[in-house]
Amino acid sequence: MKTLHLIRARLAAFRDDARGSLSVEAALILPLLCWFYVSAFVWFDAYRTQNANLKASYTLADMLSRETDPVTESYLKGLNKVYDYLTTTNHPTYIRVTTVKCVSNCDNNSRHLHVDWSYATEGRPSLTHATISDYYDKIPLMPQGDTVILLETFMAYEPLFNAGIPAKSFENYIVTRPRFAPQLLYAGAGT
Repeated sequence: MKTLHLIRARLAAFRDDARGSLSVEAALILPLLCWFYVSAFVWFDAYRTQNANLKASYTLADMLSRETDPVTESYLKGLNKVYDYLTTTNHPTYIRVTTVKCVSNCDNNSRHLHVDWSYATEGRPSLTHATISDYYDKIPLMPQGDTVILLETFMAYEPLFNAGIPAKSFENYIVTRPRFAPQLLYAGAGT
């Protein structure tokens, strides 16, 4: 009986002893705290990158809308460099600029859009008359004969750590009208 009482007393003393509990708590919570900090950094970086991507896209669209002279291939490649500078990214990027004209039924869903010209940097494919039909929902209704500029920006994004965000492509579609000329012209060869 005395032995049982002694065992219970020692177990109670062990249970009530708080020495070393800080070390145990730190060992349990530190990995969770580190994971939370890294995850917050990755999520913040993804939102910051997407925000910079969108702002840079609107800046490029505004630059194109103000052009009165025909743009060249070197101008559009330089525009891609401006995009890289504005987004401060090391991720691969490319842009595609297309002028689109509404040729018939411009006020309903059976409208017909025509690609005047299209150019994509980094060897990517340009839009054609066949592929523009995939963009009808992105291009607003406009009067017959009116021309708009469709700017597409693409950025491959890969997070630094695996924190729930997969590698993806940030894509933006900006449609704007030329401001000071009836349409944006291209001085390069081919469309």
